[in-house]
Amino acid sequence: MFSKKYAEIDIEIKRILANAITPSPKKVEEILKKSKSRKISLEEIAELLKTNEQETEKQFNLIKNFVYSEFRKEKNILKSIAPIYLSSHCIDTCRYCNYSAKRKDVKRTRLNLLDLEEELNEVISIGNKVIEFTLATDSTFTPKKLVEYIAKTKTKLHGEKGSGILLCSDYFSELDYQLLKDAGLWGMIQWDETLNKNKYQRWHTCSPRKSNFKERINNHDRALQAGLEVATGFLFGLSEFKYDTLMQIAKARYLEKEYGVKPFVFGTPRIKTIARKKLHLKNEVTNNEYEIALMAYKIAEPQIARWLQTRETPELNLRNMVDGDMYTYACGEVKPGGYKVNKERINSYEGGQFRVIEMTKKQFEQELRKRNFQVDYSWIKK
Repeated sequence: MFSKKYAEIDIEIKRILANAITPSPKKVEEILKKSKSRKISLEEIAELLKTNEQETEKQFNLIKNFVYSEFRKEKNILKSIAPIYLSSHCIDTCRYCNYSAKRKDVKRTRLNLLDLEEELNEVISIGNKVIEFTLATDSTFTPKKLVEYIAKTKTKLHGEKGSGILLCSDYFSELDYQLLKDAGLWGMIQWDETLNKNKYQRWHTCSPRKSNFKERINNHDRALQAGLEVATGFLFGLSEFKYDTLMQIAKARYLEKEYGVKPFVFGTPRIKTIARKKLHLKNEVTNNEYEIALMAYKIAEPQIARWLQTRETPELNLRNMVDGDMYTYACGEVKPGGYKVNKERINSYEGGQFRVIEMTKKQFEQELRKRNFQVDYSWIKK
């Protein structure tokens, strides 16, 4: 379990960051050249992460141009994921989330199976074949209940090649994940929020479920032990971004060593406005910091995709995307029923989890064509 390695890795990452120095352009070129033939070290990644300041613009551009040249092809493919929110009810109290149990002005909803069918009809009708169930910490959605929702979705997908179901939810046991896998679940998604234990506890101490740091950080182990694919990542803004970027790369390498399987994607969520309220964060992450982290992920682990999504502007996503990345261009305004059932009845400020910027399918595909990209809506291999 990752918790058994956590203290050792945490100490190593903090030591690396304390000793990391801003690299010269020549040193950046050396590290980038090495990355083409071997897995670069955490120390080398830490140096790349220090090229986000104004005085290191040359180094930043060297890295950006390297990522473009190495990971963009003549024809590029993005993999689409369509999130469907099942519930906005939550027992946890995360201050950065509009679904926090302490927020009394949220219009909370749950999708029943008939609601889910309407949402699926809408999402699948425009070509989506990879569906992500997303929900807050809602005790109503037990594994047994989720089995019903997976079964309904499997029926709607008709077993089409490349189709599949993902789940982003509360953490479960290995047996629960085995039950969900047997029902047809392909992968588990969990953002660790932050792997800085002190910062994590500061944000989550009052949350009945999320306060359990150990259970959270072991969740990827349990899902892999049950035979699921996994997605990992952190929430930019809760802690120092260099620390969490390195920790996620170290965790991905731990999972590969332990189970012989890499995470299929690094999540890239960044804290955004909730219900028209901008959060003022001590660890607010600039665009440059965010983008250097995206580039570090790709250079450190070329086979792991990055998940670009609607928290960010299309402009930022489009300039960072490379072949093989995953992309969500619309998400039902991050609210249950956002595609159809509650599209007009509940606005995004009253019922959405955070601020998003969506595109239509037509806009999305037009922008991709301009850049020699196309989208794959059915990419899961079984």
